[in-house]
Amino acid sequence: MRVQTSTGNYRFAWLLAAGLMLLLTAPSIGAEGSAVAKAAAWRIGDQLSLAGLLYAQGGEEENVNELLDSIKPLTEAMKIEIKPFPPRGATPVETYAEVIQYLIKGDGAEIGRQISEKFGKEAGTLFEVSVKSNLLILLYEPGDDQGIGSVIQSRCTEISLPNNLWIDVVNAVNKKASKDEVKDAVFKMHDDVAAFLNQQAQ
Repeated sequence: MRVQTSTGNYRFAWLLAAGLMLLLTAPSIGAEGSAVAKAAAWRIGDQLSLAGLLYAQGGEEENVNELLDSIKPLTEAMKIEIKPFPPRGATPVETYAEVIQYLIKGDGAEIGRQISEKFGKEAGTLFEVSVKSNLLILLYEPGDDQGIGSVIQSRCTEISLPNNLWIDVVNAVNKKASKDEVKDAVFKMHDDVAAFLNQQAQ
């Protein structure tokens, strides 16, 4: 699983957090502030969902906490609380089910709702797409993507995210590509969207 916790990532999180704190003290959210919020929302969704998947598969708590710690500067600046993952179930399947519920309907999804209320629909949508596309790594089987591919396409189209950043994932799903091909496409999408949003926020 792709886990990014380098010093550079922490440093950029702090830079985004500084921008968010300025944004929260401003009388209104302008284009520049909105770009910072969108970059932060994408990063929070990415790291939170990766931490959830790692937690569900029984990953070491240290690695899970490192992922969560990497987004603390952002959630603190946004005044958003990340509530703990649900207790692990009796079986891995039960744990995955609980974590998925947490991310798409429970306390994790609530973060996206709060981001939408505070920073606009586009930021909230980016959080949702970031989370659900990472879940595709777990849930995808050739010919069955649990409807995530169409969600990615519709949400990204709604917020006018450039097609080249996400279309490879949708195409891979539609052509019933292998799990590894879809996983690689998701990882590339996350890196490409992050780079695009980070550039917009600078």
